[in-house]
Order: sequence, then structure tokens, then C-alpha cells
Amino acid sequence: MNIKEIHLAQLSIPLIRPFITAVRRTDCVNDVVVMIKTDKGAIGYGSAASTPAITGDNTESIIMAIQTILGPQLIGRSISELNHLLQMTNQAMIANTSAKAAIDMALHDLFAQYCGIPLYQLLGGNKNSGESCITISVKNSDEMVNDALELVQQGYKTLKIKLGLNPKDDKQRISAIRQAIGNDLTLLVDANQGWSYDDSLQMIRYFEEKQLNIPLVEQPVKANDLASLKKIKEQVACKIIADEACFSPEDTLNLAQINACDGINIKLMKSAGLANAQAIYHIAKTANMQIMVGCMLESPIGIAAITSFALSKPDILYADLDPIFLISENYVRGGAQIKGNKIILSDKPGLGIEGISQGLNLIGKIA
Repeated sequence: MNIKEIHLAQLSIPLIRPFITAVRRTDCVNDVVVMIKTDKGAIGYGSAASTPAITGDNTESIIMAIQTILGPQLIGRSISELNHLLQMTNQAMIANTSAKAAIDMALHDLFAQYCGIPLYQLLGGNKNSGESCITISVKNSDEMVNDALELVQQGYKTLKIKLGLNPKDDKQRISAIRQAIGNDLTLLVDANQGWSYDDSLQMIRYFEEKQLNIPLVEQPVKANDLASLKKIKEQVACKIIADEACFSPEDTLNLAQINACDGINIKLMKSAGLANAQAIYHIAKTANMQIMVGCMLESPIGIAAITSFALSKPDILYADLDPIFLISENYVRGGAQIKGNKIILSDKPGLGIEGISQGLNLIGKIA
């Protein structure tokens, strides 16, 4: 099974409601889609989300990286040499983790098809469904309470609350949500680097004083402020999770060596794909760190890939894979679908994606 050509496209899917964090706002999922085609007619799908505020990658840079460097070197190669192709992709250029992740997904999809099994089984999993927490975007407290109540009514048991704009309003937001939904449901907090060191301690101590039962705070301070991250971790009871501070296996090793956090959030757009995600996972587990899996605001293609990874691991603390619940309609046939608050993966070989019904704009081919 040799790679014959690579098609690039853009996929846009409207959201049910705007997605708002401390660093950005968007109304649509907008992904670059990679379709790697073989001489046997198989198609491997991958995707990349434009998130320049976090990864540094935008739509134009992702397309350029794939068209000029990452894609051409794959033409004519056999999918049976998966590890060599993944190594070629990682070493072809520095950074550009989102473009590399799209190629990595598509190659894994093809290799699982070559082996005749679903990707989640190739990665070591034995079930095709799992639950995700769901995100409440940062707004005024009344709007966030209404969103939380609506999602709880729909059956979600774990809510991730986006904070990080300012401590005074953040206290009001999280207190109002906890009061509205009661104490039985899990609330996680993600500050998206929005607080200072002092703000972080003030906020977390407020959670403790008011008995808000917040088990986890994700990336309270700037990604490069590991000293503050470590000091916060040493002074609070809840778990401190690194997100933007952890992109690579090297980052994971450094965080573990200095004992800067209790755990990490693995995302394919940061890690450059499944191969590095596996390395990050094993380093973190060796260091007795907790593991979350997450994503950017990605299409169901990316969600199918990271869900396959999550379901292959028996000890994921939380899975935050909610974009598939936030879109107005799933344009991707097969792959990842939803049933209630569960993500269900296809049992067909690879990612099991059968096509894309709409929202796809073809932009180029590499042959």
C-alpha cells in the first residue's frame, strides 16, 4: 500500500454557541483536512486546527508546511514503514506541530486500515466508546449558569469552567455555577494562563474556603512561568495540571524533573500527533503524573484520533473532547459520532471515516 497523492481541504462547521476562553472567541470549527490516498484506493484522514494564540499555527502556515515540506516527502512511500514516515515528518521541520499532527493522524489511519483493525485497537484499546467532560465558555455569571444548567439537564456529569479574565468576576462565576448545579457534579477549572501567581493562590484558596469542591485547576499561569506553576502546586490541595506548558516529550520530562505540576493535558495539536502523544504519556506515567487528554476546537476527524488514543489508555483522569458536542451538525460520516454524552468510534478499520458530506473546500493536491 503506497502513498499516491495527498489532498488538502478546509472544513468549516458552525458551533451551537460561541466558544470563548481567556485568549480567544470563535463561532465555528475551522480545520485544515489532509486526505492521504494510496495506490490501493485507501484514504487516511487527518486534520489540524488553527490556534495561533496557543500553538503558533494558523490555517495558512499549516497548509504551507504540508504542501511544501511534509507532504511531498511521503509520495511513493509504503504505509508499512509507518515509524520511518512518522520520524521523517517530525524531523522535516521544527515546530509546526499542528501540520505534523494532521499528517500523523492520516498515517495512523492508513496503517490501521493496512492492519485491518480500528485505530483504537491498534493503539491497544478494547472499547469504542467513552464519556467526555464539556466546557462552559467564559461569559457573565448568569449566562454561564444558564449554560451549565442546560448541559446538566442533558446528562453531562463533568463540567470544565473557563475562567482567567479577572479574579473578582471569576469568583462570582464559579460560585454561581456551583450553587446552581449542586455538589454532586464535578467542576474543573481552566484559567488558560489568565491569572498571575498571586491571583492563582487567591482563587484556589477561595475555592477551598467556600468548599466549592474543585479537584483540578488547569494552567493557571503563563506557560513559560514554570517557577510559579511549581510554587502554586506546592501550596494547594487541588491538582495543578499543565496544558500550554507541555507540548513535547522534552517538556514533559522537564516538568517531571522539577516537579512543577500534578499532571499534564495531552493534545495532538501540541504534541505533533499520536506518536509523540504516546511518548508523553509514558514519561508522565513513569513520573507518577496524572493524565488528561484534550483537544483544540477541532473537527470530528481530530476528535476521532484523540478519542482513539484516550480509549487505548486505562488510566486517563479526565477526557476533554467536547468539540463534537459543540458543533451544530457532524459533517463527517463514520469516525466519531455521539450518543447522549458519549463519543462512539467506528469499528471499521482505521478511523472508520467514510466521507465528509458538506463544509469541505478543496484547496490543493500533492502528487
